Amino acid sequence: MKQNDRRYMKNIVELPFSGYKFVLYYAEKLTQDIAEFPHNHFEYELYYVLSGQIQINIAGNVQRIPAGQACVLARDIKHHVYYEPDTPRQYMAVIFDVVPCERLSMNGPDGADEYGDIRQVLQSVDKIGFLRLDEPPHAEELAEQWLQEIEQRRLGWNTQAVMLCYQLVMLSLRQICTAPVRDRKPAGKENLAMAVTMYIHAHYPEDITLESAAKALNVSPRHVNRAYKSEYSTTFMKNANLLRIAYAKNYLCTTDYSIEEIAEKVGFTSSRALYRLFQQYEGLSLSQYREQHRKKTPPADEEKDG
Repeated sequence: MKQNDRRYMKNIVELPFSGYKFVLYYAEKLTQDIAEFPHNHFEYELYYVLSGQIQINIAGNVQRIPAGQACVLARDIKHHVYYEPDTPRQYMAVIFDVVPCERLSMNGPDGADEYGDIRQVLQSVDKIGFLRLDEPPHAEELAEQWLQEIEQRRLGWNTQAVMLCYQLVMLSLRQICTAPVRDRKPAGKENLAMAVTMYIHAHYPEDITLESAAKALNVSPRHVNRAYKSEYSTTFMKNANLLRIAYAKNYLCTTDYSIEEIAEKVGFTSSRALYRLFQQYEGLSLSQYREQHRKKTPPADEEKDG
């Protein structure tokens, strides 16, 4: 590989999260043709071997990393990969750090807590100096996708490339921390409009109102109305009725229920309301829709032939 043929991330790039940032200092797919001098830096480094094997001197400790394995190096530890031009190999090198960033914090605990979980894993690497890992899930696929992004440079390629490196790092760190972390309430402002939608889906057969939704979600009706209109450009009751009509269609197609029974099952106060709104939104009557879409039971002889 010639020097000018190398594909790598040459700029320092940050990927922000709630309360912390993933900082990518360098990423490159390397081969046996690239020599590496002994060095150290204050960031972490991940080596992931795609094919062949690499031999790393880590502060005097020589480690052979075969294909499918990875190695995470602590901060500020002297290391280098031995130059072996006669031994074919391909591997990823990613220099990164995870740093706090209060200005990115959102309401809720998981930003700081997630950062704490990651720091705890990285501190275990710092304590030992390095950790060898089994193959991170989908690591080879992530590495190849990363290479495609930096070669093709399509829309958003830089962000995609950083995200792929982040995934590779996090999946590697999961090999160190295998236990689930504490279940926490997600950070960020709750999507009230989505919560209201879930409420409609759960309670549409009932006599629901904007006020009942607001009470269930412990917010004011005005707040619910404003959030819903802002997100969906429509009203609570219109969407509730559209959902009821959708479920009414299912009953029309798959059951012999009367219109009165269907109206009751989908939450309309009367069959007249169902008739009127169905005609308004669908442009045909309930009986016309049932006739056009009713699932016919095949004759007995057809069933036998099948």
